[in-house]
Amino acid sequence: MSYQLPDLLSLFQSYHDLSINKHCRSASLSSEEWVRGVAQEVIPPSICSGLPGMKLGLLAACCFPSCDLNQLILVTDLWTLIMLDTLTVLRSEPPIRSHCDLPEDSKSDFPAVVESHILLKRLLPRLFRLRASMSDTWQQRFTASVFSYMDSRQKAINHRSEGSVVPLDIDDYIEFRRNLSGINIMLDLIEAVEGLELDIPVYNEELRTLRQLVGEIITITWDVFSYNVDQSIDNKLNIVSLLRSNQDIGLANAINEAGTAIRQRIDRFKSLENTLLASIKAASSQDSTVSGSTTSSSWFWSHFSSSTTPETEVPGPSITDIQEHDIVLHIRGLKDCMVGFLNWAYETDMFFGTKGESVKGFGWVFLLSPQSSVSSNGA
Repeated sequence: MSYQLPDLLSLFQSYHDLSINKHCRSASLSSEEWVRGVAQEVIPPSICSGLPGMKLGLLAACCFPSCDLNQLILVTDLWTLIMLDTLTVLRSEPPIRSHCDLPEDSKSDFPAVVESHILLKRLLPRLFRLRASMSDTWQQRFTASVFSYMDSRQKAINHRSEGSVVPLDIDDYIEFRRNLSGINIMLDLIEAVEGLELDIPVYNEELRTLRQLVGEIITITWDVFSYNVDQSIDNKLNIVSLLRSNQDIGLANAINEAGTAIRQRIDRFKSLENTLLASIKAASSQDSTVSGSTTSSSWFWSHFSSSTTPETEVPGPSITDIQEHDIVLHIRGLKDCMVGFLNWAYETDMFFGTKGESVKGFGWVFLLSPQSSVSSNGA
């Protein structure tokens, strides 16, 4: 039996190009050596042995193409630990060991949250330095993202132990899975590695929505790509399984439903991006007219192709040139993560084994028999 995946890469043609960090190889080698040293006693050998084929250094380099070597190593280390930990939850046979002991009253206590996890605590000194350089608003959001990841991890362990489809509706599942993936943590890092300040009250809601949409796009795509492996090991923590159960539909229809959900979110991201940039552009032009300045942020729009340059002008609240700059870089970083993840998904062996290039070209996946697996595991 086979099924066809939605063509998602075509939605980004002429919209945002893939870039790969020039430090990819150096960061990958450094991170893989470090991770093996800290994870081998905690992560099952079957998962650790698949680390080279996962190409998580490439994932980080595709999603964070502009940061320096030390920053990329930190991004890769953190993402790899999260990935291996999540794989343990989703790919190990129950009972699954809990790697963290999260105190009930620690939700806003960053050191307590990180130290409660046997793997993430190895990164505490580096994360603490990074966090200290950021605004209070970012620190609170980052702490909340880490807490949500750990809280969802325990819920996932409970669901796997029960062995049944999660008792959630689709929207609640997407939020749960987004937290479990750790993608919120990684998207928070965009601001940190780029040195951005996005505490801009007049646009906080739009920026929050953009981040949420990117997290959902990556999370749903992850589940769709991972379904073949998940069904083969009877892991029901997957949106395709949930759609089939909740709506009593076949596999092809469930894949189509999930693909539609991804496309809708990509369309919403593009629309909100256009509206936000149009508002900023109009306000900037208005301010320039009033001041008589001719040095409006022409560089601002040079970051965007003609397909994304705002066509409508509805003046929004005035913001500073620095805030304009930071919003531009943040949106670019979010798009890097979407495009980077989608391209990486066909290079790693986590979803399609050695057939990634074929799946990328034709979209067809042949269903694995129960308890089979590709050459490595997928989250």
